[in-house]
Amino acid sequence: MSQFVYETHSQSGILLNANENPWNLPDSIRQEIKDALDTIAFNRYPEDSYQELCEAYSQIVHIPASQILAGNGSDQHLGFLIGTFLGKGKNLLTLSLDFGMYDYYASSYDAGIIKYPVDPFSKMDVDDFIHFMQDQDPDMVLFSNPNNPTGNFLDLAEIQRICDAASCPVVVDEAYIEFAQGSALSLLDRCDHLYVTRTLSKAYGLAGVRIGFLLSSQANMDALRPLHVPYAVNSISAKIGAIVLKHADLFDEQIENIKKERDRFAMLSLQRCRIKPSQANFILIQTPAIQALTQAFKENGLTIREYKGKDYCRVTIGTPEENQIVKDVLISFDKEEQ
Repeated sequence: MSQFVYETHSQSGILLNANENPWNLPDSIRQEIKDALDTIAFNRYPEDSYQELCEAYSQIVHIPASQILAGNGSDQHLGFLIGTFLGKGKNLLTLSLDFGMYDYYASSYDAGIIKYPVDPFSKMDVDDFIHFMQDQDPDMVLFSNPNNPTGNFLDLAEIQRICDAASCPVVVDEAYIEFAQGSALSLLDRCDHLYVTRTLSKAYGLAGVRIGFLLSSQANMDALRPLHVPYAVNSISAKIGAIVLKHADLFDEQIENIKKERDRFAMLSLQRCRIKPSQANFILIQTPAIQALTQAFKENGLTIREYKGKDYCRVTIGTPEENQIVKDVLISFDKEEQ
């Protein structure tokens, strides 16, 4: 078996490499979390249904809590679904540019991986993808939407078409959906083999807490829930998640600011670089002189996401001050002799 190895992110410099929220939780929420610690029975296992947490998320997504499964980040749910539906002799269909953990989990279960080729700077041809999918006849289809790392976004009609044409589970990873419009959750009642994963790591600033959700139809969740690992979320994380979701409106302004900052990058007029318009909290930058650009980022203390052998890099939208450093580097780089 060939095991895919996923490389974790660097934790040094100005961190614009992991698509995290650039701001820590507000002081008021952090104080509420501190006060709540006194209510936790540390000597007891968590309440396995995570009712408080799922009810809080239900209020955000307007899906019944009975159709929501909490887990240790959306990564755990992705691994759970791959382990449930795939194995040796079965194949996962994903995109040539997508989240590397898909490969990690599929290889862990000795499943085959089929990649649909995508151009990072072009919109995916859904008709062609459907033809490719039907020719390959996979056992699961999985992709992120918005896509990581391109920032491309498939609308509801396109996802509906994929689901209608698929004869296997279709999993949509919506880790960045708060920065776009139109969640596949609205299709759950129409697509009986659709599964959606969500996370609190990005828009809600809880990457250090590790909380994710799996959502599907009631029938699917009734079948999956008994198979899920028990006590997947520790009591502290569950309480933090419930508190943060209670104050979800406080994150709306942050999300809007991130989207505005993101869109300003796309309006930059540069000769040596191309910036991909994005529907996530990051941008993709392409240049033939990618090594010189990434070196310039490093010299200015910026840690970004590099891709070995590729002519592009991914940069997370940070605070306005951090974004200004990125812009200054890009403008300076653009003025250099080619």
